[in-house]
Amino acid sequence: MIHNLRTKILLLCFVIAIASCTQKANLPNGILTEDEMIDVITDIQLLEAAQSEVNMPLETQSAMRDTNYLMVFNKYSTTAVKFDSSMRVYTKHPNLMGAILENVSTRISDYN
Repeated sequence: MIHNLRTKILLLCFVIAIASCTQKANLPNGILTEDEMIDVITDIQLLEAAQSEVNMPLETQSAMRDTNYLMVFNKYSTTAVKFDSSMRVYTKHPNLMGAILENVSTRISDYN
């Protein structure tokens, strides 16, 4: 009985997951594209990784992180507000966000 119920629940979860993969996400205008998100997140992750290797006071780290973010946003002609808005949208679409993060991971691995 329990095994049968588990099987049904697992099957239901699988069907929902497949259905959500096939739905086209309606993304609002004015957010960063997936490729832009990949570029921005990759650069931010690389800068944060480099910064974590440097031993400095917390206040200096915070100021440096803010400067790094600003440099990345300027490089890609965007703003913190637009990036934050885009992150909020993409996190509501786990499949898209997962694909973005997978691409970021691949790019970072390629640097090694």
